[in-house]
Amino acid sequence: MVIAVNGVIDWIRGATHWFTLDPSDENRRRWSQPKDGVCYCAAVDAQDLIPEYIDRYLRIRGKRPEPAEKYTPEWWLWRWEGALGMNRCVGHINTGNSAWGALQLARKLGARRAILVGVDASNEPRIEGGNPNNLSHLPLLFESGLDTPGFEFVNCGAMRSRVPQMTIDEGIQWLMR
Repeated sequence: MVIAVNGVIDWIRGATHWFTLDPSDENRRRWSQPKDGVCYCAAVDAQDLIPEYIDRYLRIRGKRPEPAEKYTPEWWLWRWEGALGMNRCVGHINTGNSAWGALQLARKLGARRAILVGVDASNEPRIEGGNPNNLSHLPLLFESGLDTPGFEFVNCGAMRSRVPQMTIDEGIQWLMR
């Protein structure tokens, strides 16, 4: 299984799934032009209208008090309403970042192992163009999933965190074991 997140679907080949937590105009354009053989999935709010052919998940937001110190990873986690831990409820995916949601989707679809490719938690321009919002909270999200029973994952990107790090080739070999 290969899950393309947001704009990655525009340039990757071999994706089996597409996922977003972001019902932006650009992602609405993407899901309005589905690629053959790709299962489209979105975790959105209950009131968001999406086409019937998209596998719908409910977007679960984190609820915590605003941290006193602004612009820290913890503050950005609060600002983006990130929810820590892998959501175990059927049909629910925790929010905070679409790659974080895609990892939860992989687990819900039965994966026991996953590799993260392209998750760098930086503000560098995206491959498909444009710049991300502040992503300094991503290590907090992904680290919160490390103790999920029956599920392992590694990072093959540049994100610095407690998530085990591998090259893409090492990650693919690890998946095949």
